[in-house]
Amino acid sequence: MESHGLSLTREHDELGPVTTCGPAPRLSRTPVRPGIPAPKPGTHAREILEEHGLGGSYQSLLDSGVILTDGVAAG
Repeated sequence: MESHGLSLTREHDELGPVTTCGPAPRLSRTPVRPGIPAPKPGTHAREILEEHGLGGSYQSLLDSGVILTDGVAAG
């Protein structure tokens, strides 16, 4: 229901147009503005692993399917 703001279609940097839920609160004095769409799954996996001293495990986790970077369809 885009006309009511319950869903929004926005441009994603990597995926093109994506449709997501709109902001839930409806406040008259402080209207909510939607942010940017979430990044693709796994986008920050390498950086997070490196922060925890596990950067060397990234490729094996990716190869074994623990980390997904593709195969997730945009909504």
